[in-house]
Amino acid sequence: MDQVPDTAQHFIECDTGLCRNFSVFYCNTCHQRICDECKQRHLEQNSGHDIVLYHKRKRKLPSEKCRIHPTQHLNVYCKICQDPLCSTCFTEHHSDHDKSDLETIYNDNLQQCQKGITEIWKEVIPTAKNNVESIGKKRENVKQEIAKFRVSMKNRADELKEVVDNILTDNNKKLDEIENSVLTEMMEQQKETEDYIKYLEKMIADYESRMSSIKHTELMKFQLDISLATLKMPSKSEPKLPILTSGTLNKEEITKQFGKIELDLSERFELSSVTKVSEKTIQGKVYHLSLLPPNKFWASDLMNIIQYDMEENILHKIYITFLNFRGNHTVTTEGELLYTDYNKNSVYRVNSDKSIIRFIETGSWEPGAIFSSPINGHILVVMERNLVYKITRYSRGGRKLQDIRRDDKGQNIYQSIDYITENINGDICTSDSNANKVVVVTASGEYRFSYSGHQSHHGFRPYGICTDVLGNILVCNGYPMSNDTFSVHLLDINGQFLSLLLAPDQCPPRPCALCVDDQHNLWVGGRSSTVSVYKYLQKTEK
Repeated sequence: MDQVPDTAQHFIECDTGLCRNFSVFYCNTCHQRICDECKQRHLEQNSGHDIVLYHKRKRKLPSEKCRIHPTQHLNVYCKICQDPLCSTCFTEHHSDHDKSDLETIYNDNLQQCQKGITEIWKEVIPTAKNNVESIGKKRENVKQEIAKFRVSMKNRADELKEVVDNILTDNNKKLDEIENSVLTEMMEQQKETEDYIKYLEKMIADYESRMSSIKHTELMKFQLDISLATLKMPSKSEPKLPILTSGTLNKEEITKQFGKIELDLSERFELSSVTKVSEKTIQGKVYHLSLLPPNKFWASDLMNIIQYDMEENILHKIYITFLNFRGNHTVTTEGELLYTDYNKNSVYRVNSDKSIIRFIETGSWEPGAIFSSPINGHILVVMERNLVYKITRYSRGGRKLQDIRRDDKGQNIYQSIDYITENINGDICTSDSNANKVVVVTASGEYRFSYSGHQSHHGFRPYGICTDVLGNILVCNGYPMSNDTFSVHLLDINGQFLSLLLAPDQCPPRPCALCVDDQHNLWVGGRSSTVSVYKYLQKTEK
């Protein structure tokens, strides 16, 4: 069993005079080690000294000179300025401030540090070692499970090979039967023709013999009993060969037969009943949200992008002259905020030290919604020029990689783009409020499908959109004509309607901000100062 390291000395001698007994006590006032016999004498000689058990002792304050008064030591702590001072500094400049004994502060901090170290040794390190042991066992389990997969795939491959071998054997049998039949027929034709030739040769020999033996006077009257017209040639037919209809080798179909290897993410979570777990009250309306795990988030109104902690405290604020309400900010995998400013045709990056730099210049195109991909770090930026919309993909370093604008018929895909996100399969999902539909294209920009609301609910105008760990697509319906339509729709990865995740009686009014956090909770914000958080997925047991 792991033990907390023993930091004590092997033998602690009394520090009073010539006594060398074992020290049980310690004087915090004069910083001396004291044995049991010397304790009483020390108190008699030094009335009021603070003597405690040795393990509860205060450490002597390390000697450090004041930079302003080099002859004096630092010994006072200013509580207001939170600075160590010498007595003269405190008297001259901090006399109206509360003070504390610097040694007391020093020992309090040491005690807290030692407490933390002890907790690390007693709790964190043993837990970490248990985790290491557990990971080791799980690694062996993974190896065993992978080995089972390999055996299963080998068996499946052998089964498929056996099926192919059986098909090959059956086809060879059919070929043998056809070959025998065709060759037999041809041999019969050949024999019939050979017999016919022999017949003709014998007939010619008979006529020639008769012609050589008759008299000249009779030769004039001699005629053949047959003519070419009466000779019937044996029939001849072309051999009938088999036809091989080659099947098309379709990798997808073979994969369906054989099986496919992929990480099993979808089985770890399943849809559950929707439960509201918390609310955040923040400044202004909420048009867009970007989460910064584990305990921060950004929210924007029409002119500000504000960073909050989970206790709703404002940590940082970015002011923009006029902020389009569309989803114009995102957080990268490195934790940096990216936001667009269509007035300046630029994408800006907010570094971890809160400094802001112009990251991408978009030329004559005005940038709108933006999304940073957790898959590959690519940055998807919505662009608009003269009411024409496109999506431009950039590398994580800001290099342009791709434009998505037209379908395979050369038609513009988008009438507008308000919000943008990416699914786990790389699909790019957008909300198009002008067309009143969700539009989804592949990572390469090929049109996949669109969704225009469910037939059972009148009115659909999509705004905020996000995806979850299952590949489901979640989208706000902020149709403005009636409160009865405010809702959050849940679609599967192929755009099939699954449910109203938040029905009108559950949904915040005028929802337009939507995201899923790292705990798989759904955040919904609208044109109020409240952000509602819902739990709708539950982890399944393996």
